[in-house]
This record gives sequence, structure tokens and C-alpha cells, in this order.
Amino acid sequence: MGFLADIAAEIRTTIAAPGYLEGLPSPPSQAPRPKLSDAIRAARDAGALLVEYKRVSPGSSDPRLPSRSVSQFVRETEPAGVAGYSCLATRPRFEGSPSDVAQLCGVSSRPVLFKDFVLEPVQVEAAARAGASAVLLIARLEMEGLLGVPLADLARLAHARGLEVLLEFHDRSELRRSDGVAADMFGVNVRNLDTLRLDPAVAEATLRAAAHLRPLLGLSGVGSPADARRFWECGADGILVGSAVARAADPASFLRSLRRSGTGAPA
Repeated sequence: MGFLADIAAEIRTTIAAPGYLEGLPSPPSQAPRPKLSDAIRAARDAGALLVEYKRVSPGSSDPRLPSRSVSQFVRETEPAGVAGYSCLATRPRFEGSPSDVAQLCGVSSRPVLFKDFVLEPVQVEAAARAGASAVLLIARLEMEGLLGVPLADLARLAHARGLEVLLEFHDRSELRRSDGVAADMFGVNVRNLDTLRLDPAVAEATLRAAAHLRPLLGLSGVGSPADARRFWECGADGILVGSAVARAADPASFLRSLRRSGTGAPA
């Protein structure tokens, strides 16, 4: 089996545990959060930045990322005028949790994406209780038969719980999964989730084929201004930046260098 099937099996064990939702408020204690789709649209001219908090990057040659607390991470990145945050909620291999999402929501007023390999409704419930603005759904999971319920049903449940939906693709063949799924945003992942290899050529072709889906994000694989520029040239409204910002000595300066103009934007 590839990485995607392996991690899906491990996640099923995690979310079936009695304590999966432990510590999350019900209902969420936070006030309604701003919409991630609105934040991306507002920042698209300069290039919207969605910045990811995570501890481990399994696809990297050096998976362990420099240690920063959630609050330190926000302090060091918000001055760059980020559109929003993404937070890993995946426990197996990534060492994330829904509690990390809740903590990030507690220290930043910006929209937060609950990022996980969402297979079952309980993960959507975790996203809502954590106070997230949006949840990631992955088209490839449905194509591989790994979901407990259809993508369309997960999207409907997310909306019922006040969450927006970011629908992710990698290959152009996955774009047909957008039919019937009420997504609010769309993203193209440079990383092949079966092999964990970066495949920019496939992602660029998918981005161009997905030009009718908006807002449109480039996900992963941004390690330099040149990487960001490839996304901008393919028509992306925004990009998700993860491991590279975690490794940056000056995260805010690094993020400003990724804008369309490279000159940054007001916070």
C-alpha cells in the first residue's frame, strides 16, 4: 500500500478512540470566525498566504521541523499579513491534534483551516469544536475508496456545522470529484499522497485545468520565491506554505518574499 492507504488506516484507529474529542469545547467557545474564502479573495492581488503550523513533515528528507509553540509561531508570522492559518490535526506520523487547532484559534483572529485526512464525520465535528473556519477534504481519498461517507456528505455536514470546505486535488483526473461537492475553495497539492514525492509538472497542469474553480490555492512545495512564482504564473489566488516557513530563521521576511511582487503587503 502507498502512504495514503497506510495513514488512512492509522487515522481510523485514532478517531475511533474514546478520547478523540476530549478537551474540545462543545459547543465551541470562540465567536464565529471570519471566512477563509473571504480572506483569500481579499488578498489575492498580492497573493494570499495560508501558513501552516506543523511539527513533522513526513515527505521531507529531514522530517522533524524546528520546535515553536503555537503562540510563538503566530507572533512570528502574523506581521507578514497572512490571510489565514492551516493547522495539522493528524496524530499518526504528523504529531498534530485537534487541540493544536483549538490553541491556534485561541491566539489568532485569522481564519484557521483544520487540516487532516478527513475520513469520517467525527473529524468534521472535531474541526467545528476546535473553532476552525474551514476543513480540508481530499478528492483522492474518495477515488481510492478510503472514505467512510461520500465527499458530498462530508461537505454538507461541514456547512451544517458552520465550516467552509477546501477541496484538494493533485492529478487532473481528480477534478471530476468537484461535481456535486459544495466546496467553498479549491486547492492543488504538489505532493503525490501515495508516494509523498513532489510533482510540480502534474500540479501545474492540474492548476491550469482547474482555472474555473475559485478561489484556487497552490498547496505545498513552496520553498522559495521561485516556487511561489510558479503558482502565481499558473493563476493561483493563494498558496499554502508549511515546512519552509517552519525552517526559516525570520518567518515574516520569508513570507513577504513569496508575494506576487516580492515586496510584501500590509498586515
